[in-house]
Amino acid sequence: MSRHANTGRKLSRNTSHRKALLDNLVRAVILEESIRTTTPKAKEAKRVVERIITKAKNNTLAARRLVHQTVRDQAALAKLFETIGPRFKARPGGYTRLIHTSNRVGDNAPMSILELVEKSEKVEKPAEPEKKVAKADKAEGAPAAKEPAKEKKVQAPKASKPEEKKDEGEKKE
Repeated sequence: MSRHANTGRKLSRNTSHRKALLDNLVRAVILEESIRTTTPKAKEAKRVVERIITKAKNNTLAARRLVHQTVRDQAALAKLFETIGPRFKARPGGYTRLIHTSNRVGDNAPMSILELVEKSEKVEKPAEPEKKVAKADKAEGAPAAKEPAKEKKVQAPKASKPEEKKDEGEKKE
């Protein structure tokens, strides 16, 4: 028998596993805007991502419900309809790009990067300076935090002992 009108790859999985795999890949592309996976998986995920972004360009309740059948994550849905959909509003298709990379080391499987054509710049740039500042604060703050703790430990017992002696002295009188 021929495979007439049977589109798509089976990816050596049964139907439910294949649908779950594609849903997870689509969710990852929406949230991360770039994923690295095998080339056949990336090609199949690309078909689904393109259709979902096209539906997300219409910010209607009906479109949101249609996309929700595939993308079951609320954070991914919000990002899709609030940032990705408006970003590609003027583009008539071709929202993703597939970049072939070197084969995987273990089994020599062909690998690819599936990413959105227009990436958001605000995701990556602010995160790096904050990490550097946080590390600098921790490095400076860590010794300073230890020193007052030692002083408090030393002062606390001294302060409590004289008070106890005064209480004892008052009792004796």
